[in-house]
Amino acid sequence: MKLVKYILSPTLALAVGLKSIFDKTNTIKTLNSIYLGIALISATLLAMFNITRDVLINDVGLILLILWGYFLMSRNNEIFIAFLNDAFDKLNNSINNTSLSISDRITLSLKSYLELIINFAIIYFLLPMEFWKDCNSPNNIESSIYFSGVTITTLGYGDISPSHWFPQFLTVYEVFCGFILLIVCFTIYTNMNSHKCSKCSKDL
Repeated sequence: MKLVKYILSPTLALAVGLKSIFDKTNTIKTLNSIYLGIALISATLLAMFNITRDVLINDVGLILLILWGYFLMSRNNEIFIAFLNDAFDKLNNSINNTSLSISDRITLSLKSYLELIINFAIIYFLLPMEFWKDCNSPNNIESSIYFSGVTITTLGYGDISPSHWFPQFLTVYEVFCGFILLIVCFTIYTNMNSHKCSKCSKDL
């Protein structure tokens, strides 16, 4: 099972290795900030220089773009797995294996949510025009972020629609990732806070 996880998410394997060497809490916070920074810088550079997918293929090469997409999906999978495990740990009353506070966890959730939007946006941006209905693809990073945002928030305006199975799968998976973060995790963290307050009241 671990092997499958690590194939789907090499960044998860890296995180597990680093957490076994360094302080777990600081490692989680640092990696979360680094990966979000990479996503923001990538999207900013694509927007600033008005880079298109064809330009990337010509200048960077298809293989490197595939590897970039694999890295982005690795991070998306890592976020999904990490927060799902966090939810199960709380249900099993074993979530206190780090010194992360409630506010830390909510901050990590929000940063991860933003990273998901950008990561999926870049993947959509890299996909061929033929993968989209009427070839109306998100042809720049701004429209890709817009599509990713309306997808993860389940607004689904329909002005940009995937017609190929792969982006269709990605959109469903993105919504699922968003639900894990916003509904499952936030509900659990709020529940943790209420239990903490109840305990404080009893102590008083």
